[in-house]
Amino acid sequence: MPGNKTIALIDMNAFYASCHQAEDPSLRNKPLIVGGSPTNKYKGMVIAASYEAKNKGVYTTMSIYEALKKVPEAVVVQRNHPLYSSYSRKIMDFLRLIGPTEVASVDEAYVDLTERVNKGTSPKEIAMYIQKTLWEKLHLGCSIGISDTKCTAKMAADVRKPFGYVHLERLQFCSYFHPQKLSKLHGCGKKTEEKLNKFGIYTIGDLAQTDPIQIKLILGLRGEVLRNNALGIGSDLIDADREKGDKTIGKEKTFSQPTTDPEQLLTIARQMIDILCQRLQEKQLRASTISVVYKTERGGASHSKSITLNETTSDHEKVYSVVENLFERHLMDIPLWLFGVRLSNFETANYVQLKLF
Repeated sequence: MPGNKTIALIDMNAFYASCHQAEDPSLRNKPLIVGGSPTNKYKGMVIAASYEAKNKGVYTTMSIYEALKKVPEAVVVQRNHPLYSSYSRKIMDFLRLIGPTEVASVDEAYVDLTERVNKGTSPKEIAMYIQKTLWEKLHLGCSIGISDTKCTAKMAADVRKPFGYVHLERLQFCSYFHPQKLSKLHGCGKKTEEKLNKFGIYTIGDLAQTDPIQIKLILGLRGEVLRNNALGIGSDLIDADREKGDKTIGKEKTFSQPTTDPEQLLTIARQMIDILCQRLQEKQLRASTISVVYKTERGGASHSKSITLNETTSDHEKVYSVVENLFERHLMDIPLWLFGVRLSNFETANYVQLKLF
């Protein structure tokens, strides 16, 4: 339809592992595992893996011990968040040259291609240019999904990896995704899927055809959003300043069962901190108050523990050190239904402008 937006979701392939391979050519085309503990890289969990390792059965959260049993020849490297942030900033700076860009995470971004498409450049040409440039300049691969909403673009990007390109119009989206399980619908977690299954809703198509009043009674307002996602209807607004003006930024994760696993929780904390610190750096902000947020009861209230530093920071390792300290002091061995990290009390920071490529 005339006036429809053209939205692309750029999803970097095996980003953490690919950053190490881009930085060190000797690691390319080898099974690579990111993880381990600072004191012994052969202990702990897999944080990320290259496709060469994934294709042999290695997956995130697997123990390093099990991963090396599957792939004895794999190379294990320690996580390096400053490296990931450095590459992420270069990627986002490049994408902003293409069109309005909304950073979704350290390795994902939505880009509005509408203006370029309206001037005569095809979505596929733009996508191929993005993939070619990122590979030639940074030696990083990405998969790209294109559609007229952010949700359908994201789901399109998941169809073909790595180095994939999938463009879905609404009818194509419905034809491809409606027969699939609810777990394939962006925003529908395992807990929500199980709840909908009890009402005879098993596929994305089932959800799309469900009476809107019924789904609202089952899931509240969120049900309406999920049903629209199933129909291929959703937001096409790219918010390039999503965090602008916020007094607090944070990330949280709810678990289907309570967990006390410190390795798992601190790994999640690392991933959250990576995203939050990147957002601070993009906005040229630093935080002085660092908090962990948690729930000890499934339907209970959220609690938090905080430390306010004498100096503000946006450094990943400093923030992680505080979070680790808070976790060990207050949450060790406590079953948690929810866990998160929150940053607040911001001050403006002046950074040297990075040169693109």
